[in-house]
Amino acid sequence: MFNLDSYTNHNSEYCQNEAFERERLAHEQRDSESFLYQKDIPHGDNLDKHKFTTAVDIGAGTGWLTNYLIDKRKYTKVYAIEPSQAAVDIAQKIYPDQKKVKYIVGFAEEEINKLKLKKPTFFSTMCVLAHLCDEDVTSILTAIDMVAPVGSIWSASEPWGDSYHRECWHIRTPEWWSDVMPKWQFEFYSDYELNDPTGRYKGFTAIRL
Repeated sequence: MFNLDSYTNHNSEYCQNEAFERERLAHEQRDSESFLYQKDIPHGDNLDKHKFTTAVDIGAGTGWLTNYLIDKRKYTKVYAIEPSQAAVDIAQKIYPDQKKVKYIVGFAEEEINKLKLKKPTFFSTMCVLAHLCDEDVTSILTAIDMVAPVGSIWSASEPWGDSYHRECWHIRTPEWWSDVMPKWQFEFYSDYELNDPTGRYKGFTAIRL
């Protein structure tokens, strides 16, 4: 069952009158390589190391990364999974002529299972799973594991460290992630330390073995 509190908070941001202009400006500000090379975002390094052409952007929001992969990294197909129809509407308004993106409005744990991926794929989450309860995250990860071809990469700007849970903010141990996805090899990065609470970190990569 999707965390409805998280979805409600998430969706409301995109239903505001100023949402389109806010998102458009945010996309312009992100249109530099430096955004994906921040200490808590492993995407830039992973994209440099692994030359894929297919991606799954989980929690795609208004589609900045989705379209960046097409326009700047020459991906030929990106599946953008996003539960908020309002966010997808904004994405399609910002990028009206994008033909290589497949927008999928729905919950990731239900939609990922429908994908038919035939070659190694780049999976992305950017602080999406941190806002969902363990049950929902487990369902999403199980779905990724089922459809991801060997050699696929999951680039995660997600928190990790000592277990910590509160409403819409969850930090899970490296052992938790590895236990849920035993067919994946994880690398956890400690360059970016959180202060809410302290002693936890953000950013890791996993490869499907």
